[in-house]
Amino acid sequence: MAHTQTYKKRALVLRKTKLGEKDLIVTLLSNSGELMRCVAKGARKPGGSFAAKLELFSAVDLMAAKGRSLDVVTDVRFAEPAGVSTFGLEQTTCASPVAELLSTICQEGLEQPRLYDMAYAAFGRIARSSAEQALAICAASLVKIISAAGFRPALAHCHSCGNPIGLQAGKNVLFSVDGGGATCQDCARQVEGFLVDVQAIAWTNAFLTQRFDEILAQSPGPSTSFAVLQLQKPWIEHYAGRRLKSLDYLLTCALF
Repeated sequence: MAHTQTYKKRALVLRKTKLGEKDLIVTLLSNSGELMRCVAKGARKPGGSFAAKLELFSAVDLMAAKGRSLDVVTDVRFAEPAGVSTFGLEQTTCASPVAELLSTICQEGLEQPRLYDMAYAAFGRIARSSAEQALAICAASLVKIISAAGFRPALAHCHSCGNPIGLQAGKNVLFSVDGGGATCQDCARQVEGFLVDVQAIAWTNAFLTQRFDEILAQSPGPSTSFAVLQLQKPWIEHYAGRRLKSLDYLLTCALF
């Protein structure tokens, strides 16, 4: 009789998809940075053992058994039980684009532990933040994650010649998605792009290079966070290869 191969993993819950009447397909990001998709049998059954243990954006310790197409969750526990109850509507709306981006750019079998660390920090901080703070953390997390995945935009320096952009207020800067980011005046004639208020680029650079505490200490308002998100939207769509539905919703939901 063959023995079923089982393994243990700590992971973040990114997505849940209905399967049949009682089951779920759970998309997770393991602590090694690999994307995982597992079946949680009975997870939608009232009173089932998994019903309340696979909360979105939570860190879990799970045991799974190897399956033919998808592995099967056999046991799961919260790694940190206190964190999941603090996601209100605004916090959930801000965490969702982060989870969707990770689901898009991470791959099965490809270890990227830095992305797990970023996601873990982002979800934890969003859960503890006010609505406006959560919006800023979302914007910062998206630019940090897409950059860490290898698609960092040029912001403080021209993507073409490397000269400083000069992020002073009161001017517009050409931003080229195909070219690689911000463009100086001398190189602007050679590339296609769109004009962006330099403050949006300056804030995007700050969100990329600063820690969450440093960002929140500057009290960026919703208009600032939305400007950063609007700048990132075409960048993410180009380099991640798809639109993020949750980001579209965040930009149009009028919650903030």
